[in-house]
Amino acid sequence: LSPVPVAPASPNVTGVGSVTATLSGAKLTIAGTFEGLASPATLGKLHRAPKGIRGPAVFDLIVTPGTSGKISAVLDLTPAQIEDLGRERFYVQLHSEKAPDGNLWGWLLVQETKR
Repeated sequence: LSPVPVAPASPNVTGVGSVTATLSGAKLTIAGTFEGLASPATLGKLHRAPKGIRGPAVFDLIVTPGTSGKISAVLDLTPAQIEDLGRERFYVQLHSEKAPDGNLWGWLLVQETKR
């Protein structure tokens, strides 16, 4: 996860994080961490959109309310959402008190399984 691009750059949009997502059948498990926010995290969402473009929120995520913490969720996906996941059309966005329009974001990217 990296800071959400804002114009002009905001000193309230800071921090870093990482998220992993595992799909088992139709169940998507999300787990991650974040740190270095300028203000406490308020909520996390899973959004749907092509890479680099903002899109609508489709799921709520569980977020530790602090300047560092954890992000998690266990979500039931539809077949269409599973297809979108494979096309890398979902991203995690973390919001904070001083950056209510988004603080950190990152796309869920497909990682090939090694044999």
